Amino acid sequence: MSNLPARADFACCECGSPSITIPADLADDAPVSCGGCDSVIGSWLGYKSFVSRSITLEAHGFPNTPLICVDPIIAQSFEDALAE
Repeated sequence: MSNLPARADFACCECGSPSITIPADLADDAPVSCGGCDSVIGSWLGYKSFVSRSITLEAHGFPNTPLICVDPIIAQSFEDALAE
């Protein structure tokens, strides 16, 4: 058994696909669709929040390693991460 935390894996409730289609307009209320069946799975804001929480939870499994990410989905700035 691994000491790593459980990962929050994504899969569409309709077809089980792990892929998404991001909206052309990245407004927070824009719909995000499943890449497998085109079902709307939620909003862009909701998806960004899910990804951010998932990365943060996974990073907590490595307490001696700072979380530094330049991905714009992550809310913490580079400077804040270095300051910790």
